[in-house]
Order: sequence, then structure tokens, then C-alpha cells
Amino acid sequence: MGLAQTQEVLAQLYTNTDFRERFFANPETVCVELGLSSDEAQKLAQLSVQEVNIFANSLKWKRLGEVRELLPRTARALGKNFTALFWRYAQTYLPKGIKKHREDAIAFANFIATVAEEENLYPPWISDLVRYEKIWLLAYEPTSYLNICWFRYPIGITNPEGMKHQPTIAIWFRFSKQSQLRHIVHSL
Repeated sequence: MGLAQTQEVLAQLYTNTDFRERFFANPETVCVELGLSSDEAQKLAQLSVQEVNIFANSLKWKRLGEVRELLPRTARALGKNFTALFWRYAQTYLPKGIKKHREDAIAFANFIATVAEEENLYPPWISDLVRYEKIWLLAYEPTSYLNICWFRYPIGITNPEGMKHQPTIAIWFRFSKQSQLRHIVHSL
């Protein structure tokens, strides 16, 4: 088995819960599906289920920490629900690429917005707040010159408790790739 193929199998074991469960239930069958030899299957089957699960969980916790830093207001507003929602989300999406933490946070923000709509997530203004933080992440791209977004609640305030419905507009802009990102929030 080549290094790239080994890394691919290990990456799946550490990041894909369904694959991990299927693999440890019947490693030889899974390895045959992947085109590995029986010797290679036996070597991989010697991996400790407990150690793989511990490492996989540590990767998810690290990922959660990165996303929490990128969506701080949402994390604060949701409290323990932020972690619970992240575990649900992490089963459905695995980021790839150079800016994977940012992409992970944006995808998680989309997930929260969907869940908020479908499950009436509390507080009622959470979908506005998570959308606000998501647009911040998108606006930081140097190729993003102008972003305008309407909100139902005054998302720019520092203490959102007791927030009442109040139409608000937020604008992010820059004049060139090198210029500083500017931000304006105005409640109507």
C-alpha cells in the first residue's frame, strides 16, 4: 500500500464516523472494497479502536475550537447548544483546502441557520446573528469589496439579551484589495 493510499484510509478513519464503524466491524471487507491486499488489511485491522476513537474525537474538539473562535457571538448566544449543534453538523461536513477553518465556520453557520428555521432554535434572533458573523467571514476575502445585508434584529449591539425586532442594515466595504475592511450597522 502506498503512502498516499494509507493516508487516505487513515484520514477516513479519523474523520468519518460511519466509515470508522464499518471498518472496525469488518476491516477485511472494507479493505477489499478499497482495493487493499489482505496483508494491508491485517495491518490496518491491528489499529486500536479506542485509540482511533480518541484521536478522532480530539480532531473534532480542535475543529470545534477553531469554529468557536470564528463565530464567537453565536457561540456565546447558543451556549451548550453550540457544541451539540456542532457535533450534529460535523457528521455531515468535512472541510478541505487551505482556508478550511474559515470554510468550516461558514458551512456551520449555514447549518445553524437551517436548523434555526426548521426547529425554531432559541433565541429567535440567532439566525440573524449567525448570518451576520458569516458575512464577516465572507467580507474578509480581499476580493470582496461590498456586502450589504438586511436583518430583522439589531445584530450590531453588544448585549443581545432581550433583543426586540428592529430592521437593521449592515454594510461591509473596502475600496481596493489592500484597503482596510470597513463596517457600518444601522438600525431603522
